Amino acid sequence: LLRSQDCSRGRGTSGSNARQLRTRRWCLLLRRLNRVEEKPVDASSARPSLLVDVWSSHSGSVHFPRLEGLTATESCDAILAAIAPQCAVAAEDPTVCDRLLDRSARQVRHLFTMRHDLEVLPAETRVPDLELRPWRKEDAALLAPALLAAYDAEHPDAEEVDLEAAVNSLVGTTEDADNPLMSSATQVALLGGQTIGAALVLRSEHEPLWSGPWLQNVFRAPDRTRPGVGVAMLTRAMTILKGADERQLGLAVTSTNPAVHVYERLGFVRVAEYWIVVLPEPA
Repeated sequence: LLRSQDCSRGRGTSGSNARQLRTRRWCLLLRRLNRVEEKPVDASSARPSLLVDVWSSHSGSVHFPRLEGLTATESCDAILAAIAPQCAVAAEDPTVCDRLLDRSARQVRHLFTMRHDLEVLPAETRVPDLELRPWRKEDAALLAPALLAAYDAEHPDAEEVDLEAAVNSLVGTTEDADNPLMSSATQVALLGGQTIGAALVLRSEHEPLWSGPWLQNVFRAPDRTRPGVGVAMLTRAMTILKGADERQLGLAVTSTNPAVHVYERLGFVRVAEYWIVVLPEPA
C-alpha cells in the first residue's frame, strides 16, 4: 500500500525498501494487525482516548484509528496527536481524509476491500495449455519480470521499479512471518514451462474486515492472446481454500482498477472503502 515506514511514536523515517518500491497492491494491501493499543489523543480529559489498530508487515505499517463519536475535525486532530508523522493511516470517512489533506497529509491510495463467501464458488476457468502449481521459493526470481510487465505505465498502481526491487517485493511478501503464505492455495501459472503469473494468498490476522485468507496479489505477464489466466489462478485458489474448510477470501483493490469489475463478476462483494494517507511532518 505504501512505502516502508518506521511508524514508531515520534519517528517517521523511511526504510531502504521505501527507496525502491511502494508496494501498494503488491504487498496490499499491508497485513497482520498487531494487538490494539490505546494511545492518548491529548492532555484534555474531556477528549476520549484513540484506539489504533496497527497492521505491520515487511513493507511497513498501516494505522486504522477507531473514530466513533468524533467529528471529522476532531478525528483529524486525534489522528495527528496520536500517530507519528510520516505514518500511513486508513481513513474510512472521505471527509476525514479531506481534513488530513488540508493539514498537508498526502493520499497514496483509494481502495475497496472485498470478500467472497466460499460456500458457493464460480466454475474454475480453463485456459488451453495452462499449468497451475503451488509456489516454490525460486519463483520470486522467475516471476519478477512478469510482475514488472503486469504493473506497467498503464496500470493504476504503476510504479517505476527495477528487477531487483520486484524480486525483493515477492520474497518479502511470500516470506513474511507476520502474514504466512498459504502455499497450497497460492497458484503459479506456467505456459510451455515458463512462469507467467501468480495468485498470492496469505493468512492474515487483522481487524474483522481484513482477516482470514487474503489475496495479496494476482498478476500475469500481459498477453492478449491468452485471456483468463488471472481468473484461472484465482478460481483454482478459491477451490483449494474451500476444500480446506476456509469460509471466505478477502482482498483489497485500488478503486480505479478495472479488476474491480472482474472480482464482482466472480462474486466478490465490496465490504469497505478506505483512503490511505501518509501523515505530514510537524509544522
